[in-house]
This record gives sequence, structure tokens and C-alpha cells, in this order.
Amino acid sequence: MRKMIFVSMLVGLTVLLAACGSSAPMQESTSSKDVNIVVVSNPSPAMMGDVELMLTITDKDGNPIEGAAVNVAADHTDMSGMGMNGLATDQDGGKYSIKANFPESGNWMLTVKVTKDSLDYKEDIEFKVQ
Repeated sequence: MRKMIFVSMLVGLTVLLAACGSSAPMQESTSSKDVNIVVVSNPSPAMMGDVELMLTITDKDGNPIEGAAVNVAADHTDMSGMGMNGLATDQDGGKYSIKANFPESGNWMLTVKVTKDSLDYKEDIEFKVQ
């Protein structure tokens, strides 16, 4: 009797595992973002004090977005009341630059707003300062 119960449980478990394992094929996820923003800092990694943030901004096809107004705001996520913002300077080829002074290390949130013609895009980017 025990053997019969054990075999029944084993068969049931096998069927259950087979059903769970045979899912639909995986779908590839593609980004639907209209704008891609890559931020690098000088110095890298970013340190407390004066830092230059360099942003490369492209459209969804990888083409540079030139001549945009790019506003960059930075807020310390661990301490309220620490923030700054300003316009980045167009460096041509979809590259923009802004100088910032980070008075504290830790986690910061960069909010980048890109405006050009009908484009009005905003993205929050996590940024760490050592």
C-alpha cells in the first residue's frame, strides 16, 4: 500500500513539474524609450566636490539628439534639502556637459529633462558619489 501511494505521488509530482516547465517561449523585451541617456563623470567614479557630468543623449534608434535644452537636477536621496539644478551645455554630437558640486557622498538622483521641438522627455537616474 505504501509503495502504491509513493508511486502515485511520484507520478503526480512528475506531471506537475512537466506542466510548470513547459511554458510558452520566452519573449525578447525591447525598450520603448524615445530617448536614451548615458551619464559619465569626471572624475570617475564621482567624488565629493567638483564633478563634471557628461551626458550622451540619443533617440531610440541611437541617433544623437543635438540642440536640445537639457536640464539636470540632482537630489541627495538620503538627506532631504540637498539639491541643485542647471542647464547642461551642448557639446555637439548629442553630448552635453554640466559642472556640479556634490557636498556629500552617497546616493543621488539625477533628473534629466530633455526638451527639443515636440520632444519633452524626463528621466530619473540613480547616481552614486563616493
